[in-house]
Amino acid sequence: MRVPAGVAALLSFQAAAVKSGRGMRVGVAPQRYTVTLEADVFTARQAAERLALSEGYPRLVAQEVALITSELAWNILRHGGGGAIELEAVIDPVHGPGVEIQACDGAPPIADLALAQRDGHTAGGPIPAHVMLTRRGIGSGLGAVARLGDRLEQLPRETGKCLVVTRFLRRPRPA
Repeated sequence: MRVPAGVAALLSFQAAAVKSGRGMRVGVAPQRYTVTLEADVFTARQAAERLALSEGYPRLVAQEVALITSELAWNILRHGGGGAIELEAVIDPVHGPGVEIQACDGAPPIADLALAQRDGHTAGGPIPAHVMLTRRGIGSGLGAVARLGDRLEQLPRETGKCLVVTRFLRRPRPA
């Protein structure tokens, strides 16, 4: 039996998506938000909540997607000197529908992503108490992103990096 070319291409794409661990695109263009000002954080956050609600997420979960986006956008400003947030509805062949948040900036990749996810830490280690009092945050943002998201990966780019977080409509069960 011969498989039509369009179906073969879709099956090939699905197999590649499963192999790469990334979801398939729903077909709607991603929403891109430039982040260069504090007000841009708010704009991206609102857009993330609207996208999650439009994809059928309960309000509380949509607000968690907004929080993930807000934290990533704030990090773009604080550590990357500006960049962009891309929001996209995806369908993962294993986990189903999700919202993918891609946060890209020109800063170098995070040297130790696992360490940076620990509350009270940066990629360089613990944040000293005297520094904690003068910074705008307690070093728990990336950890919160990891806890609220279902998948977090860092993609190095020619100049800079992208952090990609996916939150699925139905959370995967821990292995």
